[in-house]
Amino acid sequence: MPVQLSTALRVVGTSLFALAVLGGILAAYVTGYQFIHTEKHYLSFGLYGAILGLHLLIQSLFAFLEHRRMRRAGRPLKLPSPLRRSVALCIAAYQEDPDYLRKCLRSAQRIAFPDLKVVMVVDGNRQEDAYMLDIFHEVLGGTEQAGFFVWRNNFHEAGEGETEASLQEGMDRVRDVVRASTFSCIMQKWGGKREVMYTAFKALGDSVDYIQVCDSDTVLDPACTIEMLRVLEEDPQVGGVGGDVQLPGKGMAVEDDQVQAAQVRAAEAWSVHQRNISREQ
Repeated sequence: MPVQLSTALRVVGTSLFALAVLGGILAAYVTGYQFIHTEKHYLSFGLYGAILGLHLLIQSLFAFLEHRRMRRAGRPLKLPSPLRRSVALCIAAYQEDPDYLRKCLRSAQRIAFPDLKVVMVVDGNRQEDAYMLDIFHEVLGGTEQAGFFVWRNNFHEAGEGETEASLQEGMDRVRDVVRASTFSCIMQKWGGKREVMYTAFKALGDSVDYIQVCDSDTVLDPACTIEMLRVLEEDPQVGGVGGDVQLPGKGMAVEDDQVQAAQVRAAEAWSVHQRNISREQ
């Protein structure tokens, strides 16, 4: 069946189902029909409640089926040969709690994805913001793969005393640091979160195939990148994927066996990819 026809049928079917549910709820509400009730109607269960309960049950069923389909075990990652997809993780940081920032960077370091590039952009370049750069050095620095730059400007606003030439020089330096480093940290003039994300996207340009973003208080699952990339690669109609974001305290701990399992899944996926490349050659 053609994709456009399938999509049209799904839209029509979903719309008809929504209208049927809405009509049923409205009719039940107007008639007020009740199946059972107490003597003085303190408690009752009627047609309105039955339709709402059925709707909730159907929603839960389809959500469960979709969740199970997405987590089927043993699905290889489909990557087009002979290309190898590259991903950059961009972390937006602004006056973050030091413990949260450390957990975020450590979780990024443990992501089971080959050659993942990590770019942290700090929204602020004052002395009171320097602790975030120190934490970056503590967790991800100390190697030749790490780079940083404290920028007096941002891409849309120059710092005090800056000239057009120095502004352009800073832009070039930001781009060079981000593209040449596996782990990079840019501190820039305050401009808000949109300015932070713009800096990361502008500096990366077309040097990577996909960009993953998160805030500096996010603890990332080791398999998050490869699982989201799996969705993007399997369906060409999908242009973006969001992760399962949970509140602190639920699923925050990342155990060693989870990391090992995620690394095994990543290794298996890339092994399949490499075998496909070998067959092409």
